[in-house]
Parts: sequence; C-alpha cells; structure tokens
Amino acid sequence: MAKDLYRHKGLSWPRVMGLSLAAMAALCFIIKINLHTPKVEARDLLVYCAAGIRLPVEAAAKQYEAEHGVQIRLEYDSSGGLEGKLKLDRDNGKVRADIYIPADISFAERAAESGLTAEVVPLAQFQLVLGVDPKVETEIASIDDLLAGKLSYGICEPVAGAGKLMKEVLEKRGIYEALAKKKKVSFTRVTEVANAVALTKGLDAGIIWDTTARQFKLKTVMLPVFEKARSSIVGSVVAGSAKATDALRFIRYLAAPEKGRRIFEEHLFTVPDTPGDAWAVVPKLTVYCGGVNRNAVEATLREFESREGCEILEEFAGCGKLVAGIRATASGEMRKGFPDAFMTCDTSYLEKVQELFEMPVDVSSTRVVLLVRKGNPKGLNGLEDLAKPGISLGTTDPRVSTLGDLSHRLLQDAGVLDVIRQQRSIAVTTPTAHELILQMEGHGKLDAALVYEANCTRLLDTFDLVPIEHPLATAVQNFAVARKTRYPELSKRLMHRILSLSSRDRFEANGFTWKAAP
Repeated sequence: MAKDLYRHKGLSWPRVMGLSLAAMAALCFIIKINLHTPKVEARDLLVYCAAGIRLPVEAAAKQYEAEHGVQIRLEYDSSGGLEGKLKLDRDNGKVRADIYIPADISFAERAAESGLTAEVVPLAQFQLVLGVDPKVETEIASIDDLLAGKLSYGICEPVAGAGKLMKEVLEKRGIYEALAKKKKVSFTRVTEVANAVALTKGLDAGIIWDTTARQFKLKTVMLPVFEKARSSIVGSVVAGSAKATDALRFIRYLAAPEKGRRIFEEHLFTVPDTPGDAWAVVPKLTVYCGGVNRNAVEATLREFESREGCEILEEFAGCGKLVAGIRATASGEMRKGFPDAFMTCDTSYLEKVQELFEMPVDVSSTRVVLLVRKGNPKGLNGLEDLAKPGISLGTTDPRVSTLGDLSHRLLQDAGVLDVIRQQRSIAVTTPTAHELILQMEGHGKLDAALVYEANCTRLLDTFDLVPIEHPLATAVQNFAVARKTRYPELSKRLMHRILSLSSRDRFEANGFTWKAAP
C-alpha cells in the first residue's frame, strides 16, 4: 500500500492504514457477536473526545442512543490531555475509554505508535484560521499584522490540536516564539479561546479551527500562512477495550454519510471527500479470493468479522472463474453481488479488471513446483522430463485457474506442451489445485502434478517437490478494494488485517513468501 498518506493537509486513507498496522499488535482479544441478528447490544461506551469536536459527537451520540439503546458517555478535554489519560489508564492497568477522538491527526498517530489505540476511521476535517470578533473592523491580511499589534489575540497551548498545529506551522517560519510572546491570553482548549473572543472585551481574535469560529459566530479570516494548515479528525478504538466491537460500530455510525457525517456537516465541519461506508448494524462484505490463499486467510477473515461485527461472504475459486464472475456482474449479465475486495492467485488476474478496483497491494508469493511421488521414481527433474513417454501428468484448468494458466505457459515456454498433448500425457485436469492434490493422494495413476508450493506444506512426508527455475514459475498474490464498494473503509481495514503480522505468520506457515512492506 501507499505510504504516508493521511496528512495534516487533508484526509487520505493509506496513512490511516499505517496507523492501523502500527497498532495491530496492541489488539488483545476478539469479541464474539451474533452476526446474523441486526441488533446492537445495549452496552455503554466511554468516548474520550477533544473539546472542539464536542457538538457533533454529542448530537450523534444522542441519536445513536435513541436508535439503538446504547449509552454513550463523553469525556472532554484537550487532545493532549486525553492522550495523557490514555497513558495513565494503561500505566494503571485499567482501560477506561473505548474510543479516542482527538482534534488533530498527529495525536492519533502518536497514540497508535505508542500502542494506545488500534483501528482508525476518518470522520471530518479542520482548517486553522483567525477567528475575529464580528464587532472588530480592523482588517488583517497576514500573520505580520498580528505581530505588528493590529489586534489583540489569544492562542491555544500545544496540548490542544489547534495549538499543536499552529506551533508546527509557525516554527517552520521561525515566528512562533514572537507570536506566542505577543499573545494576550492562551488556553488549553480551542473552545475556550473562541469563547473568550466572543465574550471578552478587549480580546479581538484567536487562532482556532474554522469550524469552532463558525460555531461561536466569529468572522473567519484565512491567513496565507495557514492556507495548508488542515487537520484530519479520526476516531480510534482504544487498545485493550473490552468493547472493541461495540466501539467500532459506533465509530462506523459517526463516519456514515447518512448518520454521523450528516451531523458533522450540520455543525459546520468539513467532511472527507471520499464516499464513506454506508450505515449497517451488521455490514456484509463480499470477498473474492483465489483458492490458493484459502488456508492462509480463512482464520484472518473469521477474526476480522468477529471484531468488526460484520459478515464476510467469501468465494474461493480459481482466478479465471472469479474474473469471469467480476466481468459478468459489472456488465449486468449476473445479478450476484459485486465483490467489495478481490485477493488474487496472481497479479496478472487483477490486471484484467484493474479499472474496477483501487490500486492493489502485493501480499505474498508462491512458486509453481512439480509434485512427484516420494523418491521421485520416474526421475522427473524438470519440465523437459515431462515429455518422456508414459508420464502421467495432472494440471489445473487454464481456463478457470491461475495455476493452470501458468502451468501451460511454462510447458509452452519449455517446448514440451505440444509433445505432451500429442502423447496425451495430461491425464487429469481439475478446476483447483486442492482437487488436483486429492487426485494425487487418492490413487497412483498420476506421476506428477504442477501445483503451488503453498499447496504442499502438509504433503512433504509422502511426496517430493521439484523446483522449476523459470520467471513464470512464481505467482504473486495481491489484494485490492473495489472502486464502487458500499464499504470502502471497512474493506480497507480488512486489507490492513490481511497485511498484519498475525496474517503474515499464517501465510508463511502455509508455505508462502511474504511480500508486503513492513
């Protein structure tokens, strides 16, 4: 996946991916829920919420309580103050909060890197502006006008998201100390600055979020120095929360366009320009997955749907068949649901339908090998030996199977495919490698089969593997999210889980080579 993408400059999901991966090790357990009953269990949740985000979160919480009977308790402070509480809770060995919503992405990053939080979901955005008392007529064009003393102003301390971002921006210009020295007052919460400007005589302005300025009916002045000073607001699950599934469900509610996102907009927040996940108590993801990955991914899929409170409808098959299904569904020839995500047997199959999916990420690889009887009694040491008279070979079907396609291309490149066909040496053709191996195990008529190395981890006591030295003999498995999925964020979190350390262990235990970036 792409790196360093969830910036102060705006929302961009792959950086959220980085946060989720960094925090994955902090997940302590998985909560089981009934996936088939669309009902939210009446359990209370505690949310650590930055003061500047209070209004929309409070309104969404009340609506959620009314709809689902779940009590949402909100505890407000500056982003840094809440981060300190998370650390104190952990140090005391007692996790109090279930959700952390800071006012600046940098706090979410730091919490994830420290193992304080797990999953991260984008909610809204802030812009740093100068909030001015409407009664003040003095025109301000730049930060230099503040430094020249044209207005009295207040600022946020760096423990607040607005104060932290302001300091970062102005320190790069070398003017933070001068601006801080000339301030009239400072507060630890952005709402306190805005309230002081609105009510205090002699305080003309404050450097605050645009949303906060509008909420307090202040004039917003965009100073050029803050033009790109934007902050992304995210909701994070607190690591170790005993209610992680419930927490994720409420965060999904906050982010849903028809639920929480609408409330953020009503409170004058800017929301992400990405679609966001449709709201469902139990969302259903359809995942197409190449059959070679089955043993490596099944446990991860079950863990993900249990923790997220979703249902995964997976289809394992040869990638040729899956791609045909994707094309037929996209064209309207089939009425079955289009997949939300696709994990291939080999990257070449995603290339066939790339226009329907986001950019993929490589996950793993495995080699095509020759599976022969123990001791290799027919002396099959390479593809050329398969042209020997009397050899009985098994392959998968090249029309529906990535492995079959690669196998026949390898035989063609080795110059033996026509000879093998003439001799009718291909005695068995199956849709999947699993069925082909069952044929090898079931009776002795097959001398060899072309299979993935990852299919053979449990067979080494009874069969031998002959490696094939050829560039085509390596298949790379990749994963991509559909462009038109109803659940883009949920699908991305599934991708994060597929790329996690526990998933890597499963792939490697099943004979794959890991390719995903750390």
